[in-house]
Amino acid sequence: MADMNEKMNKEEMDASIQQEIKEDKKGLGLSIKMLIAMVLGLAVGIIVGEPITVIEPFGTAFVNLLKMCMVPIVFISITLSISQVEDFKEFGRVGARMLGLFMITTICAAILGGTFATIIQPGANFAAEVTGEVAAREAPGVAEIILGIIPTNPVAALASGDLLPILFFAIMLGISLVMIGDKRKPMVDVLQSGFDAMLVMISICLKYAPIGVFALMAVLGGEYGLDTLRPLAKFFATEYLVMTIQILIVYGLVLALVAKINIFKFLYRAKDALVIAFSTVSGSTAVPVLLEQAETHYGIPDRIASFGLVIGATVNQDGAALNIPICVIFVSQIYGFQFTTAELVTIVAMGILMSCGASGVPASASVFTIMILTRFGIPVDAFAMVLASYVIIDVYLTTVNVAGDVVCVCSCCQMEGILDRKVWDDPNYDPAAALREKKLAASQNA
Repeated sequence: MADMNEKMNKEEMDASIQQEIKEDKKGLGLSIKMLIAMVLGLAVGIIVGEPITVIEPFGTAFVNLLKMCMVPIVFISITLSISQVEDFKEFGRVGARMLGLFMITTICAAILGGTFATIIQPGANFAAEVTGEVAAREAPGVAEIILGIIPTNPVAALASGDLLPILFFAIMLGISLVMIGDKRKPMVDVLQSGFDAMLVMISICLKYAPIGVFALMAVLGGEYGLDTLRPLAKFFATEYLVMTIQILIVYGLVLALVAKINIFKFLYRAKDALVIAFSTVSGSTAVPVLLEQAETHYGIPDRIASFGLVIGATVNQDGAALNIPICVIFVSQIYGFQFTTAELVTIVAMGILMSCGASGVPASASVFTIMILTRFGIPVDAFAMVLASYVIIDVYLTTVNVAGDVVCVCSCCQMEGILDRKVWDDPNYDPAAALREKKLAASQNA
């Protein structure tokens, strides 16, 4: 009887997935729906203005749905990927290459930010009146950041969604499972079932994405209309220019030289995750989608994606690296403060180092910017204007971070010879169809 019920449930799941395939083929894909929702939402928000914020709960619900999936998928995927490691030398080599690529792109981001802010001078002849105060917060020390990674209570870390302690605990548990040998199999089976279940849950949550994205972008447009943008137009233009260069030139070169991938093809392939990162202003909320699409959209093996993409979401903060020098130089120019070449180099270096600890600090880039301004004796009052509309920058910063994570992991896989070239080289390859087939195969093997 139990076998019959299991067979019936399995057939129902297969039928559900087959129906989903038929529906996807008939209408617009999820990516197109989200893009349309993003553009329409922003336009409606700007036209309607602040009253549109009444629909904010619809956007918050979407963010909460993704956050609901984030902690379980991160914990399960990291633990599962490490527990299946057979060669720790290969694992260490892949990790070292990945971190090396993260550092290269971060250095490029900080240099670009400092260079273009110096050339464009967004704070020179600033027209708006400088008012308001910024409450300076103390940035945590190195020891505090390191100790904060080790959870005293893993359950509390999981409950609070603190990614770095979760990551540390998952790595330790995965290594421990490897060390107990064949006894790990029941636990690995449970983790694999949990991983498959989470992928299905993510797919369910993403059906609500167009509504959530529309609401989020409408609220953004309503709260920060064109009147907010005008005084800071040159500053925003500098930020967006540098971020675009980081994506098209820096990431484009890394992909072309290392991964043998065209940047525009990459951006089109990554549009689901990038739209979610942009609309939710959170790189962590894009992690579930990245893990779901890793093999089918990017050719990254699941065992590498589970580790690399999650590590990238916590330590690879190219957006913060380029943002910190721009903000510091912008404020200094408002007050007519001129940095020497040596001081500019110091600011860029501080941007690089501080971005590495950015994920563990709320509003990290702003905290570190205030700290640097204070160090040079520059008033921080003008930074209040930037903070008031920081989300306008943050949406693109988050997108840069997510794109950088995938670029580095793809490139690392190519260096290791484990990137699935069919995903990128076959002109007839359909990632959406491949993802549907993967879901169907998982349900049949369940």
